Amino acid sequence: MRTWIACAGWLCVVSLGQAQEHAPPAIPAPLQSASVPPAAVAPPPLVPALPAPATPVAPTASAGAEETLPSQTVTVTASSDAKAPRVRFTAYRDSYLTARKVWQVSSGSVVMALRLIPAKLSATIDDVRVALQGNGAPMPIKVSDGGVFVVPLNEDIAAQDGTFLVNKSRGELTANIVLQPSVARDAWNVKRVGQVLQDARRAVRAITPWYKRPFASDVQSLAFCAAERGSALQLVEGEQLIATLPMNEAAVNDINQPVFCKIFDGEDKYPGHYRVVLPEQATVLLL
Repeated sequence: MRTWIACAGWLCVVSLGQAQEHAPPAIPAPLQSASVPPAAVAPPPLVPALPAPATPVAPTASAGAEETLPSQTVTVTASSDAKAPRVRFTAYRDSYLTARKVWQVSSGSVVMALRLIPAKLSATIDDVRVALQGNGAPMPIKVSDGGVFVVPLNEDIAAQDGTFLVNKSRGELTANIVLQPSVARDAWNVKRVGQVLQDARRAVRAITPWYKRPFASDVQSLAFCAAERGSALQLVEGEQLIATLPMNEAAVNDINQPVFCKIFDGEDKYPGHYRVVLPEQATVLLL
């Protein structure tokens, strides 16, 4: 999904603070996302577009005083031969509160991720590692190609004033908020596409300060995308193939790479029960 958070496109960017070794970063809060308004995040003093398979780990999904959160799966991974990240990047609690709000208002169909971005010309992203530090040992967080990771929901660590750690030097990184669909690949149908679009729009409004809403952009569409032109979606009813939909509309993904998509705006006239079958390498973006 390509949902940054800034004020252009579907993804509003929210600028995270730079990595720091000791004191908490003072971070501005603009958003950037093809479907999330600029200030779509009243997030953190910290501060988004994208999918990265890995070993799922179920974080402790926190529920607000009045509502219970559905369980959220967060991917984490550990590296035995690499040094654990130790540079403080940003406080966890603000990200946690924003991610929890996204999860709640979308009924778990949309998650919040952070996209790490080099803040210096010398900085690199391909070798970045992230960990979440509370009172115990740091918890490794899976980072996808391009520096995107889903913010885990861990109430205990949020209560401990936890922090995100990175393996970069102070000031090398900043970050944007990204919203991503969390629907399983084999659970898509035409009705679900429309529901996720509504949920994503609701989430954007929930994390956008009221005074910025008149100027904020919104999620316009949901897209099934591939890196190269020529792929296609299939609409299936039972075992019968109903239609083949080419993925040939140009777009950019959560890390600004060009992709080719089949784009849905929620007003599509196909019957809601038609299943959407994705090509193996397809990703799903909010635009």
